[in-house]
Amino acid sequence: MSIRIAPLPEGTRVKVVRGDLPQDPATTGREGVVVATTEYRANAIGVQLDGESQFRWFHPSEVQITKDVPLVPPERLAAKQIKSLP
Repeated sequence: MSIRIAPLPEGTRVKVVRGDLPQDPATTGREGVVVATTEYRANAIGVQLDGESQFRWFHPSEVQITKDVPLVPPERLAAKQIKSLP
């Protein structure tokens, strides 16, 4: 048994590329934002394409990351750099 994780964090900018599964050819090459991910559906990513109000489901192999979102907030990273009190 393995532990699944969400394929991409929400807020990640992605570009739709051609994958193994058939998809709408009009979506290939368009960019959008990941708005729905869950570890229960690790084979699907909900992407809201630029200019659309609804989101579409894509397989992780059909999207390419253009701008990654850090998994840890910057405030937490800055706090780790501060030396602890004795």
